[in-house]
Amino acid sequence: MRRLLARVRAALERRLLGMSADEIRYTFEDVRAELRATRAELKTEIAALRRDLERLEHGDEPQPRDQAQEKPAAKV
Repeated sequence: MRRLLARVRAALERRLLGMSADEIRYTFEDVRAELRATRAELKTEIAALRRDLERLEHGDEPQPRDQAQEKPAAKV
């Protein structure tokens, strides 16, 4: 009897919501994970911008981001 009720409940959830409660929970977990990843990327970009601003405040020339990782060539 319990299995029958569980199956009926699952069918109603699927029919009314388009997905089961478990699928909804996993979907929210996916969204949370995506938000965490986006937040981490934004933190990295903000840190890079802060470094650039500090460099500009001290009068240093801004460097393109691709070359910022490389060591500058020695002047002759």
